[in-house]
This record gives sequence, C-alpha cells and structure tokens, in this order.
Amino acid sequence: MNDNMDKKDTIAEDENEHTFHTIEARPVELRSGYDYFGRKWYFKVFTPILVFLLKIFVRYLYAPLFLGFRVKNKKILKKHRNQAKIFIGNHIHPTDAFLIGTVIWPKKVYFLMLYTNLGIPFLGKWLRFLGGAPIPTKRSHLQEFQEQLNDALARGAWVGVYPESSLRPYCDHIRPFKKGAIRFAVDANVGIIPMVFVLRKPYGLYRLFKRKPLLQLHVLEEYIVDDKGTRFETIDFHTQNLHNILSEYFEKHSNIMR
Repeated sequence: MNDNMDKKDTIAEDENEHTFHTIEARPVELRSGYDYFGRKWYFKVFTPILVFLLKIFVRYLYAPLFLGFRVKNKKILKKHRNQAKIFIGNHIHPTDAFLIGTVIWPKKVYFLMLYTNLGIPFLGKWLRFLGGAPIPTKRSHLQEFQEQLNDALARGAWVGVYPESSLRPYCDHIRPFKKGAIRFAVDANVGIIPMVFVLRKPYGLYRLFKRKPLLQLHVLEEYIVDDKGTRFETIDFHTQNLHNILSEYFEKHSNIMR
C-alpha cells in the first residue's frame, strides 16, 4: 500500500512540473507596487503592434503549416467580444498562449504566468510586452495583484489562466487543476470561457512531414460560476467541474489514442 501511495504522490507531483525547459532563468523578485498588467504607456504603444505582427507570422504562417493549427467554435468569442472574461485551457505547447492571443485579437488579452518567467533572458521581457502577467507568490502581494486583475477586467480585457499551471508539450490528457486559477475568476466575479487544445493525428500532406499530433483550439460555451455556499465550496466545486468538462471534451475530440 505504501509503495502505491508513493507512486501516486510522485505522479501527482510530476503532473505539476514543466517538461519544457528554456534557458535557465535568473532570480526575480516582485516588489510592492509592481505593474502586473502593463498599465504604463510603453505597453499601450508597443503591445498592440507586437500582437498584430505575431498574428500575421504565427497565426497565418507558422501555426497552420507546422502545427496544423485550426480553430473551432470561434463564433462563441464574437458573442462575448464586448464583455470582460477569464478564459482557461490546457497548457500543452510553448506557443499556445500566443495562438489564443491572436485568435482573440483585437481584444486586449493578458495571460497569468509564473513570475519566474520574467527571469528568462530576453524572452522574459517579450512575454511581458505580449501580455504576460506574473503571479506573485508572496501573500502580501496577492491582494494588490487581484485589484489590478479586477481593474484590467473592468477595462474590458480578457485574462487567460492555465489551471494546470505547468507546460507539458503534447500531453495526452487534462492534468489536475489547481484551485488558485478558479479563485481569480471567483474573486473577479466574471464568466469563464473554457478552451481546449485538442490533439489530432496528422492527415493528408501533414503525414509526409509531421511526427507529432496536429494542434486544434476548440472554444466552449461560457461557464457561469454560481454560488455553492461558502467561498471554499464554490471554488472547490467549480475547479473540479471545469476539470471534468475539459477532460471529457479532450478525450472525445482527440484521436491520438484511437
């Protein structure tokens, strides 16, 4: 029994670890008053330009050719284009955040990310300009972070959260969700747009050069977070329920295991 429990604990711990590694990040410390959501003027000037260029080269050139990227149910996004939303999804490719950003464009989009990403040479600054919002780990900074998050939503922005927390390229299942991701949505009191990256076997010409699955983004209908009694019960229920919804959808629409 102990051996089985140890094995389960190891699996659970591994599920929350990155399996994609970049250049080693230098230490980073977030100070009080940090601009988590890029409110300074240079973000407002350069971020739209960078996202537009990314849409051209990544969304229309790189992604369709090398990833087989397609979007399903994009019309759902149009229904909510005038409203602030939090959206969630599985984290299975280094460019998945960029791809979602180009699909939602021209809406203002932010992505919550590990604050340690800021320490990655060169890439850390690019992530900030492309909408990356580092999540502080110090409890004393969380209230300030939530206030800025609420302010971003009040301005009509969309904020993306990866409940799995870590990046695991081409993972063939939806990993356990962390409650903190749903807590941000509950505290902001906005609806959630679930998105699922589905993996499909290469077909047609893709079979000639693709060894890894094709990547598709499927947009699901808005998920409303209703009250389940206490705050803890509400967050706990919706964390598990959203995990079940994304898991069932992924298994139904991915064909890599068939």
